[in-house]
Amino acid sequence: MKRLLFPIVLALLPVAAAADDITSLYSELDLKACQQLALFEDEGGGGEWLCKGIRDHDVRVWEGDLRSYVGFGKDAPAQCAAAQTFGAFNSLGPRVEWRMKDGKPFATILRWLTQPSDANGNPGKQNWLVVTRLAGKEVCHIAYIDTKYTDANEVARQRADEKAATFDCAKDMPEIFSSLGGTATDYASGMPCPGGPYREE
Repeated sequence: MKRLLFPIVLALLPVAAAADDITSLYSELDLKACQQLALFEDEGGGGEWLCKGIRDHDVRVWEGDLRSYVGFGKDAPAQCAAAQTFGAFNSLGPRVEWRMKDGKPFATILRWLTQPSDANGNPGKQNWLVVTRLAGKEVCHIAYIDTKYTDANEVARQRADEKAATFDCAKDMPEIFSSLGGTATDYASGMPCPGGPYREE
């Protein structure tokens, strides 16, 4: 049995070395501390906010009909992510995790708080970690991880690290990790990406 351990350890070394090149930075997300750009009186009191992120990557948030939409950086209004949200009423968590490689962000992880209704119309609570690919205007959701899923935070980081670079926003469907089953379209909308731009400046 001891002889089997040695090759297993060797096999893991390249993975560990690669993981060392990827780090996380964090930024706070509090709409009360953000710059309000617009107020949508005809959309249930929603609006548009510009929030500080990291370096030259700000966070743009839209709210309407009790649902949130999020884009990143100067191209935020034209990104697919600006049209993606959950079907259930939702709001955003207080912190953005930025996955970094060579000093540049390539993905974000953000908690979304949703309020789905059961078969009888009773509201409930379900939280998700949303992994978003960052690549200029090619910004979209690539995975949804139920926060009750085993090791949800680590799964979110793994999907960001392994999928963000190759994910095709126009063709690929986000992965879903939840004991509830189903596909991404059972919970969220705006995928694969429709034609943009999605928001007008």
